[in-house]
Amino acid sequence: MSVPHLNERVSAAPGVSPGVVVDSELLLREIFEPYHVQRGVLKKTAISLTELRETGFSVHRKKHVEFKFVRNSISARLSRPRKGITWKIEGIAEILAWDVRKIIDSDHKSLFVVIDTALEEHPGHASIYAAHPEKGEAYARKIRFHLMELLKNRKSLEVIFQHQ
Repeated sequence: MSVPHLNERVSAAPGVSPGVVVDSELLLREIFEPYHVQRGVLKKTAISLTELRETGFSVHRKKHVEFKFVRNSISARLSRPRKGITWKIEGIAEILAWDVRKIIDSDHKSLFVVIDTALEEHPGHASIYAAHPEKGEAYARKIRFHLMELLKNRKSLEVIFQHQ
């Protein structure tokens, strides 16, 4: 396992980034049936352990992304071949960065970090990681349910962007 960039005060993509993710930012995560949700219920595997420990749980930074970009992202995911399984959009989880960062353990240490991981083609990209991926897969499995709570309330893309 390679150790991801976990310093929230420094961008992982300085040349492309609009800046580090601040606590007041809204983060958007696309939720699909049947990948994340089965018959309306969030699956345990909606957040993979690999995402938490290595690759990052990808989100859009609402302040730095346009409606059209997210719509195209959804369309691209829906158009991928899926071995006969049809996906549909279940909604967009809108998460306050502070709500992720304030999840703490019994020692009052954050369980998650929100990192600016801007991409050339997507400057509004960010990632959520387990704050301590070195603690292993069992630890990531134990803490992910805290983050899953933030995915339960979902809205349509149109509702999220209606006031812009």
